[in-house]
This record gives sequence, structure tokens and C-alpha cells, in this order.
Amino acid sequence: MVKITELTHNLIEEKKHINLAVDMTCGRGNDTLFLSKNAKKVLAFDIQKEAIDSASILLKENSIDNVSLILSNHDQVSNYVKEPIDLAIYNLGYLPNSDKIIKTETTSTLSSLKQLIRLLNKEGLIIIVIYPHNPEEGEAIEDYVSSLGSAFDCVSYKVLNKKDCPYIITIKKG
Repeated sequence: MVKITELTHNLIEEKKHINLAVDMTCGRGNDTLFLSKNAKKVLAFDIQKEAIDSASILLKENSIDNVSLILSNHDQVSNYVKEPIDLAIYNLGYLPNSDKIIKTETTSTLSSLKQLIRLLNKEGLIIIVIYPHNPEEGEAIEDYVSSLGSAFDCVSYKVLNKKDCPYIITIKKG
């Protein structure tokens, strides 16, 4: 059985020498925590105070001190990041066990992704976990990623024999 979380964590572990990682959708902080153990420095964005508070508790419980939590939309990434990014991850959708009305939006996700492309270091990697409950967002991301030039390798990881499974798109700068 393919577990998306395990696959994303494997992709992160394969990436060596991560100076700066960005969690574009902090959520409860699980990906942020994992990134903190694989990167020198981590920035984590979320639009909900509940998410930032939850992640903060998780990081404190694990004695993590290399993470900055940012209460802001990920489309503000270039206002906070001034150095090249080695790795970024999105886990799109809504905050688990919370209000499903508040979720990632196509416009802000694409805006942030375009900013990340410009900030991405050579050999940098972006991991995007897409859920089927927002097909418009997934289609827009696929369209944008498909339009990137040959300086990038864009890969999709999908479980083809199970309907409504989340899937991953990666973007690696060559």
C-alpha cells in the first residue's frame, strides 16, 4: 500500500545538503518537524493561527530550534525568503480536524509556486501533495508545471488503480 506521507518523506531524505527548506502549508506541523531534522533551517507558512500554535507545540515537544513559523499566506513567500531554497513542500487542502471551509486556494497556490520557482536553488526540489477534493487546484498546478521549460524535471506520482487518492508532483531544477 502506497502511503503518500512516506513517499514525500523518502523524497526529502533523498535530497542531501538542505540548507533552507520551506513548508508552504504548515498544518499541524508534521512535515515541518520532518523537515527540521533534514535541513539546517526551515520556514513554515500557514494562514491559520490554530495551525501555527499546533506546530509550535509539536516543535517544542521535540526540542526543535531551527524552524521559524510564519502566520501568513504562502503567496507571501518572497516577502520572507531572500536566499535560495533547496527544498519546499506543499500539502494542499485544509487543516486536519478543523474547518474544511478554510483551505488552500488555486490563485494563492499558483502565485506562491511561481515565486518558489524563482527562489529555487540549482538542484532544488519542490514537492506538492494534491488531494482530489479540490480538482480545480490540482488541474491548475498540473497545467502550470507542464508549461515549465527544460530547466526543470517535473514528475507525477499517482496511484492509478485507486480512485480519489492523493498524488504528488515534484519539480526539480536542473
